[in-house]
Amino acid sequence: MMTGQNNKPIPDWETLTFSLTETDFMYRSLGNTESDPVWNEGAYIPFEDIRISPAAALMSYGVGVFEGLKAQRTTGGKILLFRPDANGRRMQSSAERLMMPPFPVEQFVESCVELVRRNERFVPPPEYGSLYLRPMQHAIEPQLGLGPCSKLATHIFCSPVGSYFRGGCPQGVRLKVLEQGRVAPGGTGSAKAMGNYAGAIWVAQQWKDQGFDDVLYLDSHHLKYLTETSGSNPFVLLRSGVLVTPPLDSQILPGITRDSTLRIARELLNLDVEERALPIQEVIEEGVEMFCTGTAWTLLSVRELVYNDQVKLLETEELRGELLKVLRGIQAGDREDPFDWIREV
Repeated sequence: MMTGQNNKPIPDWETLTFSLTETDFMYRSLGNTESDPVWNEGAYIPFEDIRISPAAALMSYGVGVFEGLKAQRTTGGKILLFRPDANGRRMQSSAERLMMPPFPVEQFVESCVELVRRNERFVPPPEYGSLYLRPMQHAIEPQLGLGPCSKLATHIFCSPVGSYFRGGCPQGVRLKVLEQGRVAPGGTGSAKAMGNYAGAIWVAQQWKDQGFDDVLYLDSHHLKYLTETSGSNPFVLLRSGVLVTPPLDSQILPGITRDSTLRIARELLNLDVEERALPIQEVIEEGVEMFCTGTAWTLLSVRELVYNDQVKLLETEELRGELLKVLRGIQAGDREDPFDWIREV
């Protein structure tokens, strides 16, 4: 279903950054746990502000989750979505962690595909960026007490974006290693819950003001092992030739780009890869290359780590470049997709 029409301006592709540009349409589906099915088919409506009760559980308790995925235009003019089914499954898992009924994966994928179609003119040329989709699910039922909600909403909007970091950080990012956890063990760290990110804003900004690009958190229990940055998963190539990334647990989000990188490394490049606890001191002493993965970050090199009074310089990005070439080739439709990751719009 589609209601209304719109005609928002197209941005200047050459000055595109990772910031919001309103597009013509967004998607909305309402859910009610007392209905069968829980979720209605939804509608494509003009991009607009949403109305919500000030007593909604989202407003007081942050009962909401979100996703991020990209659509890319190929040199041949096709538009491709990257792993929308994986994002749909992760949003289900995140929603269940906050006691919300899961949004159907098939409906999630088809809604993303159709939304891109309706906003096709906002998909940048391949050399300038991509169309970023932001699905969200939240509790809209007015309630004063803390508990499960029966009334919910799923919204998806999109925006053309360029590089997450202004200028693209071609030399890599500087990270400040913090002896503190991003989230508590057993908490919502493995869910893409809205509140997880709100808490990271103040922390990251303190160090951005001192010249860093972001922070790297250690685990909450031992304050010793790598977990995540504010919004990406770290990988470290050790002197031994082994590529290591922290294992998934309650403190770490199961990144889609993280999983894609692991599969490319293992199955296409035949690399020695380990998912294990990685002490920061081992990175300082044995690390030769480091990068971080995420939908917004893609694969971004780390050029410098600062941990207490220790400064670790990482001057190579050869492996990251090789992995990124394969990943981008699949995303852009320039090479074979052996994993069935691509959905054509």
